[in-house]
Amino acid sequence: MLLVLLLIPLWIKKGMDERAVLSAKVELQHISSPPPAPPVTPAPAAQAVRPIGFGLTFALVPSDGKQPPDTVGLNCHGEPRQLDRPHQASCNPYRGDTSCRTVLPVLCIKTTGAAKPEGVVDGVYQGWVSGSLAATEPVMGAVLESLDVATARCAAEFGPGWRMAEFHGGQGGWGLQGDKGSDFSSNTRFWVHINDQPGNCWDSEP
Repeated sequence: MLLVLLLIPLWIKKGMDERAVLSAKVELQHISSPPPAPPVTPAPAAQAVRPIGFGLTFALVPSDGKQPPDTVGLNCHGEPRQLDRPHQASCNPYRGDTSCRTVLPVLCIKTTGAAKPEGVVDGVYQGWVSGSLAATEPVMGAVLESLDVATARCAAEFGPGWRMAEFHGGQGGWGLQGDKGSDFSSNTRFWVHINDQPGNCWDSEP
């Protein structure tokens, strides 16, 4: 009987030790388990890069010596006439004529209601714009991603009211005349836009 009484505490102690070891193992497993990985968020789809197309350009009309010196005329057929994608040997308002990789000034216009000076002969294809024309610093055509971007460049360089010149800004299109709002280089062409054809750097096909 005494032997049984002595063995009981040992049996109880053994059971307690086993439960302690099991508890410790469970606790250790809980502590050492890594936290669950956060959910994977799919990366946003990359936007397709628009191919570089062609833009519409005008150039200075050769002077005949009769035009007032404070005015300027530009049109589709001005000089220089070297074009990447001409239409009938001239500018191309239908698809753009100059690679938008080319760096050219933007032709800007500000309508002021200015009367046509004496000595200026205008017409359907070389209309007086009743305002001023100016040329920005040269810029790669591909940078002109919209008309708003081009107009913002005109306003930044010349002030409020200036915008990118448009093909039909005179009367019937193809040419513009106005007061000279800046110096103009005689050996370059100038970016203009057209409002009813895909002939601009932002909407033409390559």
